Amino acid sequence: MSVHLAIETAHRAGGVAVRGEDGRVVAVPLESASGIDDRLMPEIDRLFRELGATPCEVSLVGVSIGPGGFTGLRIAVSTARSLALTTGCAVVAVPTAIVAAAGSEATVAVLLSSRRGTIWCTRVAAGGQIDGEPGLVGTSGLAERIRGCEAVIADDHLPEDMAELLGDVPIRPLHLDPTACLEAAEAMAADGRTVDPGTLEPLYPRPPEAVRLFEAR
Repeated sequence: MSVHLAIETAHRAGGVAVRGEDGRVVAVPLESASGIDDRLMPEIDRLFRELGATPCEVSLVGVSIGPGGFTGLRIAVSTARSLALTTGCAVVAVPTAIVAAAGSEATVAVLLSSRRGTIWCTRVAAGGQIDGEPGLVGTSGLAERIRGCEAVIADDHLPEDMAELLGDVPIRPLHLDPTACLEAAEAMAADGRTVDPGTLEPLYPRPPEAVRLFEAR
């Protein structure tokens, strides 16, 4: 049986989606800031049972790798890695920007993980392909990075001065659909873009605050 799983918990509102062998997709929303470590595996198990399968039958797992929240990313990546090492399934590391831009009909800029005057900017073309090299950008370089974009997708932490620099470019709220993560993972897998589960890591633009505080003790 070929069953596909996607885990999207990079930001506060995400979820899990599973595609059964018959092509049917079932999904459940999850709040990553609300006990995600206790809920993730039970919800995965429930969705598999709804499809008449078990997690042991998974052949592909896609995980949204960020940028995003430290806890949600850490748990999602650890879960995907464990499933892959246990079952031997293929793994796809899906940039969260691709999930955010799902359904866009032109190039958009996804702005995530703002802190200390910089933000992680990813340009995503129609069809879900990353355009150029994502990276941290400050206010002085933002206008150039979004040039030619139909819209900007940003989380709730976009600084006011950066928002003002966008001018007439529409700002769309961040929405992360686990089914979009699933579809992106399947497309990437079809292109051969799977990863070794042993090398799977979250995308942290900067050292996570939890790590910085621990190292500063």
